[in-house]
Amino acid sequence: MTNNEKQLKFRVSSGLKNVIGRDLISDKYIAIFELVKNSYDAHAHNVTISFESESETINGITVSDDGVGMDYSDIINKWLFVAYSEKKKQNRKESDYRNEFKRNVAGAKGVGRFSCDRLGAKLRLITKKEFEETAHYIDIDWNNFEYDDSKEFMDIPVEYHTGLFPNGKTSGAILEITGLRENWDRASIIRLKKSLMKLISPDLHGDEDDQFDITISAPSELAEDELRKTKKTVSARDLVNGIIVNDVFERLNIKTTSISLDVSEDGKTIRTELSDRGIPIFTIVERNTKYSELNSIHISLFYLNRSAKTNFTRLMGIEPVNYGSVFVYKNGFRIYPYGEPGEDFFGIDKRKGQGYSRNLGTREIMGRISISGDNDDFIETSSRAHGFIVTRAVETLSDLFLQKVLKVLERYVVKIINWNNSTDDDKEIKPEDVSDKIVSEFADLSSRNDIISIDYNEEIFSKTSKVNADELASSISRLEKVAEKTKNPAVSKLVANVKKRTDSLRKQNAELEKENRDQEAALSAANKEREIQEKQVFFLKGAVNANTQNLMNGMHSVFTQSEALKGNLKLIESAIVENPINLQELIELLSEIKKSNQKINKIAELAIHGAQNLKAEKNEDIYAFISEYLLSELTIRGINYSLNDKREYLCFFDSASVGLIIDNVFSNSLKARADTIEFNFSETPKNVVVKVYDNGIGLRSGIDPNRIFEYGATTTSSNPSKGFGIGLCYVKQLLSDMGGSIEYDSEYKTGFGLIMRFKK
Repeated sequence: MTNNEKQLKFRVSSGLKNVIGRDLISDKYIAIFELVKNSYDAHAHNVTISFESESETINGITVSDDGVGMDYSDIINKWLFVAYSEKKKQNRKESDYRNEFKRNVAGAKGVGRFSCDRLGAKLRLITKKEFEETAHYIDIDWNNFEYDDSKEFMDIPVEYHTGLFPNGKTSGAILEITGLRENWDRASIIRLKKSLMKLISPDLHGDEDDQFDITISAPSELAEDELRKTKKTVSARDLVNGIIVNDVFERLNIKTTSISLDVSEDGKTIRTELSDRGIPIFTIVERNTKYSELNSIHISLFYLNRSAKTNFTRLMGIEPVNYGSVFVYKNGFRIYPYGEPGEDFFGIDKRKGQGYSRNLGTREIMGRISISGDNDDFIETSSRAHGFIVTRAVETLSDLFLQKVLKVLERYVVKIINWNNSTDDDKEIKPEDVSDKIVSEFADLSSRNDIISIDYNEEIFSKTSKVNADELASSISRLEKVAEKTKNPAVSKLVANVKKRTDSLRKQNAELEKENRDQEAALSAANKEREIQEKQVFFLKGAVNANTQNLMNGMHSVFTQSEALKGNLKLIESAIVENPINLQELIELLSEIKKSNQKINKIAELAIHGAQNLKAEKNEDIYAFISEYLLSELTIRGINYSLNDKREYLCFFDSASVGLIIDNVFSNSLKARADTIEFNFSETPKNVVVKVYDNGIGLRSGIDPNRIFEYGATTTSSNPSKGFGIGLCYVKQLLSDMGGSIEYDSEYKTGFGLIMRFKK
């Protein structure tokens, strides 16, 4: 080095504290996440976050754990060594306790301790290793680093002394933070708790000998907690105090379609397993030929059908869309903000927009990606709020998720169980209902050269289901070629199983076809018998008791009509003896006599032909009555008829009166030279409407339609000797007695039409 050359050194301003502390960790919740992760890395089994209060105002936060703690050397050479992390593999000594434990480290930045600055202005650190007699106390006032940026960072002193370890434990660390920079209330602590519930992956709970529990303690909120516990709808998520329980989707035990993928520790193989509502579908092991940058990766993804969403909301007290979608964890701890509502690292919703009916969106899926091991390709940004630094491995992970997980789940959910056309979860397609389509999927997957093995659930192919034998058979030829090419015993076994299933289905189908033919023949004979019986519904269904009752009703009706006859005859007799009677009065009296006499005859006729209840004004099916009345040939013969719209029309009517109405209508139609009558039935809220049309000569020219229901008006002939004008007037009276009405249908032009209304 020459005289004009020399070496220079960086100087570090005390302002660095803000850069790596309060300004870097911009979220108070993330600051606590960092401290919890430090406790985990210190091999603690329990960490407690305590919120100290005075006059119901929280004025301090204490984070304490039962980890290995630190001695004086650790404090000087590690904790006070800014940006140094002994967690990094290259910085660990062979005697480092981390080499003895199974845990992978959650952090390795060397700046997590500065999260304390984000939470409060002052910090007291108390720590002790197991075999030390006294604990180490460090007091830091972060404000001292802010007064003068021209001062060197290392020139700002921190206070140190020794004393007793306050919590009685043999080792650990206690961080007492005061001079809080933000307000903490119940809502803030609840938000922290819910975030912590998603902070830890279920993987950390797999080893019972290495548990890690987080507890929140807030004495000022105990009374409110107890009050909320009295409410039936309260959940653990709504209480402040207590141990944090991980609530990721797997722990809810909600049965839905799911897929899991594992990249082996050596990165050479990928194992994929698909399940549907608790039923395993298939497991595939393949060579990892495309994602060589990845190893020790686990992915779980769940499809949220309507039932799953409902159950999730019921159990969690929050809708899935507001909870999150696909979370990412590294060494058991969540990488923020992946999975947060609105965060779409994998472009899931963008794909959804490009193919709405064939792609799943973040609203329809939930899951997690877990990364394990000392993988330097997955490093969090220093701010801890922006996920991973983008590397090739991070981009490859995104592609793995899309191609091997999301698309496979979509292929099953969209193509096989047809999720987009299902509106009722109780009617959702089950795996055994589509085993033929699943086999077809096997055929496609099995044909790849990188497949090592395939395992499948034989039950979905052996259960009785409505699958297509021909579709199963079409997949066999492809599977046979694959089995021959790959010599894969799993594929060969699948071929044999599908063949057996296809033969069984064809045999079942042949038996079902024969059974269907036999049943159709028997059904045809039964239908004919039923039609015969239906024709007798009014006239042949009675038993002795019914006939007895029918006779009583009939006799009562006959007595009533005979009394009317007797009264009308007496009126005629008095009129003849005492006073001259005019023709109109005589016609009216004779009409009443004729009506009573006809009803007596009709009642007797109906009683003789069957067991129909002859009691007047009953609520029954008038369509059935008219149909059977005509079928039984009780009316005038010599004219064809038809009835439309065979179904039930309930209304109140008198059987004898309806029979007489039909008789009069048929009589008028025959006089009008009609050979066909059509009955059309319909209904309104208050009436059953029966329209009767014939193909006769229609209404005679010169007849006023408004007077055809009066005495003496005739519609059938210009010759009065062939009609007295009583029929339609009589029909109107019969309908009126039953609460109904009748009118002429002036719109009908190809004959004569009437509109009759019966009261419901």
